[in-house]
Amino acid sequence: MTHLLSRRPVSGRPVAGRPVSHRPGPERLVRGRIVSGRIVIATARRVLAQLRGDRRTVALLLVVPSLLLVLTNQMFDAQPAFDRVALSLLGIFPFTTMYLVTSVSMLRERTSGTLERLLTTPMAKLDLLLGYGVAFAVAAAAQAAVTCGTAYWLLGLYTPGSPWLVVATAILGAVLGMALGLLSSAFATTEFQAVQFMPAIVMPQILLGGLFIPREEMADWLQTISNALPLTYSIDALSEVGRTSLLTDTLLRDLGVVAGTAFAALVLGAFTLRRRAGTLRPAARRALLVVPLVGVAVGGAWTATHLLGEQAYVTTDDARIDGDAIVLRAPATGTLVDWNAGQGSILRRDDPIGRIRINGGFGRPTQIIRAPGDGTVVVDSGFEGNLVTAGAELAVAYDLSAVRVTAPIDETAIGDVHVGQPVDIDVDAYPDVTFAGTVQEIHAAAARQPSAEETTGRFRPTTQVVPVDIAILDRAGYTLIPGMNATVRIRQER
Repeated sequence: MTHLLSRRPVSGRPVAGRPVSHRPGPERLVRGRIVSGRIVIATARRVLAQLRGDRRTVALLLVVPSLLLVLTNQMFDAQPAFDRVALSLLGIFPFTTMYLVTSVSMLRERTSGTLERLLTTPMAKLDLLLGYGVAFAVAAAAQAAVTCGTAYWLLGLYTPGSPWLVVATAILGAVLGMALGLLSSAFATTEFQAVQFMPAIVMPQILLGGLFIPREEMADWLQTISNALPLTYSIDALSEVGRTSLLTDTLLRDLGVVAGTAFAALVLGAFTLRRRAGTLRPAARRALLVVPLVGVAVGGAWTATHLLGEQAYVTTDDARIDGDAIVLRAPATGTLVDWNAGQGSILRRDDPIGRIRINGGFGRPTQIIRAPGDGTVVVDSGFEGNLVTAGAELAVAYDLSAVRVTAPIDETAIGDVHVGQPVDIDVDAYPDVTFAGTVQEIHAAAARQPSAEETTGRFRPTTQVVPVDIAILDRAGYTLIPGMNATVRIRQER
């Protein structure tokens, strides 16, 4: 009896006379935690060691992008054109190479049985994915540093924004490529099939990302598709760094979209991660079927709403705040003295704003300069003590309470515009405010827009536009200055 009581428990059942052990096994340990930093670091080290041992992969990541940039530089005669293309390539190279390397590496580990052996240990799927993410983020940082160093120091790339922003955006694009590579590897059973996914997943994003043709020049339906592709936002973020040195809301939005898409792809990749090659589990197949269907449904609904909304408006983003200019001119030739019409000065009709001392006259006569109307000075060209000639422009003022919007409407759409139509006005200076307006006047003469052949060398028929004046019904206390950029949407009559 004593021998029986001292036996070890069998199948986890308690034995009389001995306390029950509550120490969890490996599976309970995995389920009881979210992630293990030690396992993540160990996985990242293993992946980096594998990459370092594969010289061809190292050359693909570090050498090939720089060589392609040098080749691209030799194709362009003008540095600004190269700067634009090079920025786009700095987002495309990490995305493409990391997608290729990740999808093939994960599939190789699955087919060789390594993944199955790893997941029998206390390693969770999230540990594996984060380990891969850390390893490829390090590889992406090295690639971005080498490629950006080549672009900036060897090829003379210039961006108003910080080069570190370019590097950070390139790394984020590489993480996006890694996440999509992990996700697409679940659908392949051989390395050749993994490579076959590149034309379907990578190439459309490159073609529609604005590398070859600006997205603004694409057809509306192509722009809609482009807006749904994550690489587009990575390229747009790099273009924003090449446009301004400020950390704009547009840049943060683009980076947020890329990061969010990478996170979503990692979540789906974790759900579809399999230990061995073969068909997916029924639950995973159903999930992968539902997710694209929901995406297509949401995208179709958004596209339909967008297209219907676009058809209900005549839109242009080339509008300007305008008004009736009050030009202050010198009434005589002489020296400008007592000038009181600096920028921002408020003018009242017939008020004296300066004098002209007539040189060579008997007794040094002066002539008073009076304001020709009420307004606010927006351009000051007068400098006290300067010699001016009769009729020279000294300042330009506008009545800021009577400004309007002038919008060039394409001749093909002018038939849908009529006096009195309501208009939504978005001014770039106030991005969170939409002003209400109404069509006030349609000019009788058309203006000519520069054709594409004059700026890009590609032939295109000359575009004619008709200026349309739009009255602003309520300025809501905001100061609108002539010259500000605006976007207008004229609601079509039904």
